Amino acid sequence: MRSTLLELALSALIFALPVSAGAQGTAATNDQVLQLYFTDSGRSFGYQVMMARIQLDTLTAELERDKSMLQRNEELYAKSAISQLDLQVSQLKDAWNRKQLIVAEKNLLYLSAEYEAMTKIAEHFAGGEITVETLYAVFRRGWDAGCDKGPDEVVAHQAWVAFAEKSLERARQLNERGGLPDSEVLERETQLAIARTNYQNRLGGLDRCRTTLFPSLDDIMAPSR
Repeated sequence: MRSTLLELALSALIFALPVSAGAQGTAATNDQVLQLYFTDSGRSFGYQVMMARIQLDTLTAELERDKSMLQRNEELYAKSAISQLDLQVSQLKDAWNRKQLIVAEKNLLYLSAEYEAMTKIAEHFAGGEITVETLYAVFRRGWDAGCDKGPDEVVAHQAWVAFAEKSLERARQLNERGGLPDSEVLERETQLAIARTNYQNRLGGLDRCRTTLFPSLDDIMAPSR
């Protein structure tokens, strides 16, 4: 059978959509609608890939900046020019940056695979030839990449919590000395609350990706047998 489960599901969705009785022009076929749909989805993922690359470049630049600041603070601390707390804030920011960079790299892999999958499907409905094995491999790469970044996201958000806690501690210290306004302390408290919530959400959903049933190649091939 030519139709896959995905085609059947989308075809059902298409037939369920209301159609204007007075529509003029050539009636669209399922293949034409699906070609447009997946082309549009591909464009959307293409934009996300671009933004992911920008994010990766931004994090790389921030990592280099904060790495230089850390090196400077290490030198200042060795000269007793700054407190240990100041040094710890810099160390934790550097650690958080490095964890974020790992997540950003894996996110780019995930989005790139999804973009490639949408592109190949659009080509299929445009009359191009693609094997089920090739398409499955592309999708599977995207699914696996999406799950692989999960543990790293948890670690990255845990690093964010550690940095936010130490940053708040330093802000309160400076506030007591009159060197930092109350508004800045409140901002740091808010950032810590957000960091903790994000960490708990990521941690709570860590196992969900792996427990989601990924169809095997045999599962995909079954309807055509």
